Amino acid sequence: MILFRLPYKVFKKIAALAGFEVTVVSKAKKERAVAGDDYEVILPRATYAPWLQDAEFDKAYNAIEGYTLVDKYRCYELWQLVKESAKLEGALIEVGVWRGGTAALIAERAKESGISDTVYLCDTFAGVVKAGEEDSRYKGGEHSDTSKEMVEELLGGFGLDNTKILVGIFPDETGSMVRDETFRFCHIDVDVYQSAKDVMEWLWPKLVIGGMVVFDDYGFRGCDGVTQFVNEERGKKDRIVIHNLNGHAVLVKVS
Repeated sequence: MILFRLPYKVFKKIAALAGFEVTVVSKAKKERAVAGDDYEVILPRATYAPWLQDAEFDKAYNAIEGYTLVDKYRCYELWQLVKESAKLEGALIEVGVWRGGTAALIAERAKESGISDTVYLCDTFAGVVKAGEEDSRYKGGEHSDTSKEMVEELLGGFGLDNTKILVGIFPDETGSMVRDETFRFCHIDVDVYQSAKDVMEWLWPKLVIGGMVVFDDYGFRGCDGVTQFVNEERGKKDRIVIHNLNGHAVLVKVS
């Protein structure tokens, strides 16, 4: 048998096409972790995988996979949490829509769960805004390769009529369009500290007791501004902060 040694970049690209992310864990990285680097590759040993038997999720995920950078495990958590939010009252909102993959997933699950309230979808469609000194990777304008029309086309493919797209910086430019709403569920995927902070401060007074906020970017290198912000929320008595090892942070309002 002849073994071919592929260049790392080629191997990484092939793995990405198959849905995997390749990270080299070196001795140097382990040493940096000891010196204060809070990141390492996480490989939990749990094996329960309910998405394998969830035909509705599988159908929805296959339809949105090319429209999101969010992996299957985080998508399934959104799918589950939206269902749980059916026990509450209020609208749903996503800030940071990109091409609409998780937006369609959330709206489809809300519809399937009997939630009649609107799912608000907020994005500039011009890339990341409010990047600052807390953010090591983002400078502003990243993820601009999208459009409102692209999202509308995806939502139309699902036959969804429970969404409303708000174009502009949220909440600065579009928060006034939903100022009278209360919310049961929020997905924040904005990548940077200040944007996450502004969304959270606007949303929290409007979130019902038991309402959930999911930060997509919490557990990922390069989104350290979001990690910093969520960690600052831990000391507040009216919320529970949960770090899921899939990379999500989930905040639940308790009072």
